[in-house]
Amino acid sequence: MRNSLLRLLEKRGKPSVFVKYVLSYLLILLIPIAFGAAHYERTQQVLTDDATELNLQILQMSQDIVDRLFLESDNVVSALAVDNDVIRLLQSPQKPPTPEQLYNYSLLRNSLNRYVITNKLFQDIFIWFQESGSVVTSRTAYDLTNNNVSIEGKPLAEWLQEVSSTDGKKQVFNLNDVKLEGRDYSLIAYVSPLPNGVQGKARGSIVVFIDQKDITSLFQRLVKKGGYAYIADRQGQLIAPTLSPEQLKAEGKLPAFFDGKAGAAFQQLGGRAMLVSHSRSVQNGWTYVSALPSSVVLAKAEAIKRTILLFAALTLGGGGLAALYLAYRNSRPFAELLSSWTELHSRIEHQLPLLRETVTERLLRGYYKQEEEAKEAVAEARIPLNGEGYFAASVIAYKDELAAPLTQDPQELSSFLTDRIAFLFGGMDVMMNTEGNKADMIVSFPEADRERLPELLRQRWEEQLDQLQEKNGMRLIVGLGRTTSQLHELWRSHREARQALEYYIPSEQGAVIRYEDRATDSSHYYYPLDVELKLIQTVKHGDLEELERMLQHIQEVNYSERRLNGATRRQLNQELQGTLAKLLEQMEAGSEAFAEWKEKLPVAATAEVETFDWEGWKESLRLLCSHIACHKKEKHNRTAEAMLEMTAQQFADPNFSLAGMASHFKLSESFISVLFKDYAGETFSEYLERLRLTRACTLLKESDKSIIQIAQETGYNSDKTFRRAFKRVYGVQPTAYRESSQT
Repeated sequence: MRNSLLRLLEKRGKPSVFVKYVLSYLLILLIPIAFGAAHYERTQQVLTDDATELNLQILQMSQDIVDRLFLESDNVVSALAVDNDVIRLLQSPQKPPTPEQLYNYSLLRNSLNRYVITNKLFQDIFIWFQESGSVVTSRTAYDLTNNNVSIEGKPLAEWLQEVSSTDGKKQVFNLNDVKLEGRDYSLIAYVSPLPNGVQGKARGSIVVFIDQKDITSLFQRLVKKGGYAYIADRQGQLIAPTLSPEQLKAEGKLPAFFDGKAGAAFQQLGGRAMLVSHSRSVQNGWTYVSALPSSVVLAKAEAIKRTILLFAALTLGGGGLAALYLAYRNSRPFAELLSSWTELHSRIEHQLPLLRETVTERLLRGYYKQEEEAKEAVAEARIPLNGEGYFAASVIAYKDELAAPLTQDPQELSSFLTDRIAFLFGGMDVMMNTEGNKADMIVSFPEADRERLPELLRQRWEEQLDQLQEKNGMRLIVGLGRTTSQLHELWRSHREARQALEYYIPSEQGAVIRYEDRATDSSHYYYPLDVELKLIQTVKHGDLEELERMLQHIQEVNYSERRLNGATRRQLNQELQGTLAKLLEQMEAGSEAFAEWKEKLPVAATAEVETFDWEGWKESLRLLCSHIACHKKEKHNRTAEAMLEMTAQQFADPNFSLAGMASHFKLSESFISVLFKDYAGETFSEYLERLRLTRACTLLKESDKSIIQIAQETGYNSDKTFRRAFKRVYGVQPTAYRESSQT
């Protein structure tokens, strides 16, 4: 649990819960906006296609009208070219005109007037007779030397001379400055030579004038709001443009000429996006072009876009406020939880040194029975022991005499020990507990250094011996236990390190003492006071497994590693016999019935030292330990039976809980929980729920009580809690269970 908490707290640098909630809500808000955007894209495409097709249709309709107009103009010109009056005037020119010619002019004028009246798009028709120097129109006749007509700033005679074709071809001219009878016009001139189809120099011309406004009016639906249209002949000359010359100049780039296919496309013209539609006439090869701003074409799409944007803004605005509120409301419990976890993490970090010290002490005392348990504790305390091998070391710092108290400042003393240990065990992982001028530590080293470790430590000590002495005369004694590859076996190495210190002979210099170098001394036995006390406590706790470990350790050290002489062996036997006597005395004081039971032990507490039986002594300790374990088990079983009985009696009480049971038996909740599960085979909550639901099933089958009544009678505070528990265990609702049991 604590590891999960620490991992969670390590992720605090990532986006907070509040931000994640806001982002999730905003993501939900973006879904309808995304649908709207996709709909807008489809709508825009449909409207664009529709507008493009409509513009092209209008352009082609205008093209058809203009084509028919010029076809009619061509028919009129052809008819006039073979008119008898025109031929007579062309063949018999008189200058000045005779009365007969004037009469013919009158007849011809009437004919022209009929054509002009018949075709509303005709502004006027001029017939020029070059040899007579006269021009006949639908209204009058002119003398080229005396008229008030000018075209493009030129007299009528000069302009007619310029446009007269020498190859018999008909021509069209776009005229922006025409003065007729004192009025200004913008006209289109359709010029045909006389006689029709003549090769060489023409003898006259027929000119059909068409008002440009009549042509440009056909494009009005295509030129609104900044658009324009025009006709381009085969040579690229513009005919009837909707733009004035000044506007054409300001517009700059015009759409490029197109091939013979009709179509439309968007182009950048004059810095604006324009929809350009084009169509080419089969009749005369002219190209009809219209350009309309895309904003006009997509006006409906823009309206939809504005609606969508407004909707999106309102949605994001209102939804954003709602998201902030909901995110705040929903993230507040998490924020409080994270705040609590942060505070807990801070406390854990503050208590981490104490935790490390506790775990280190437990490793050195042999608290952990299994390797996995020891490794888990080391990982929990984040103790840096990364090597494959371990050994314990005990250190004493002294000044004048070994037993003399040190007067140095505790911080100075701690710094001295830390610096010297770090120097001696450099490159290894060290975890140290200090107490005054003493320190116990665990050292971890790589497996590759196991063989050369003794030589390595000896060299470091000798090479840096001077640096291990302070100017104030402090000395350092280091006791080293044997190496092990098991963390839970470090207690052996610790005891060996402590015992190694006993071999120190006071001198002017400190020393590093390895237990392995002194363990075979036959003048000393191994049975320190702390080992004796631990042995007594192990027996009194009924821990057979730990007892076997300690007995094996004592036997190995005293009978395998050492060669004890007779006197030393008798002293050891006396100590062991004394331990048994202490145990029997303490146990007899606590139980009157034990006085008779102790007579069954293989070794009596008052046996003579000379007749001490090592195997019998071990068996006596085992029997004592087994007796205590059996007694404790019986006591625990009685307690567990009482707990089961209490649970069966009070399971219908909604307030019945593990805490209440622990208070009743005056035991801790954790102990009660473990004891209950060991005896019943399931946890207290599982057992309690099973009793309640079993009773509920019986009531559902055998009674007509309501679900609420059954929930109350089986210890549930509400029918909702009861229904959820029933559905979770049996997979069906209580009502469905009742119906199925009745059928």
